Amino acid sequence: MKTLKQILFTLVAVAGLSLAISAQKGGGQQRPPKPKPEIPAKPKPPKEEKPKKPGMSYFVALPPESEYSE
Repeated sequence: MKTLKQILFTLVAVAGLSLAISAQKGGGQQRPPKPKPEIPAKPKPPKEEKPKKPGMSYFVALPPESEYSE
């Protein structure tokens, strides 16, 4: 009897949810899109030119007795 109640409850739940979903899908006419509000264009202030940072550099220190040193 308990199994029969569970099966009946599941069928009723599935049928109810299916009915609710189908009512939402085609229930009404589609509304026209809302007009977008017009935003007045503001002039942008000029950008300040900042000095650029130097790129990455490498320094290699060689001992004086090395074959590559002059």
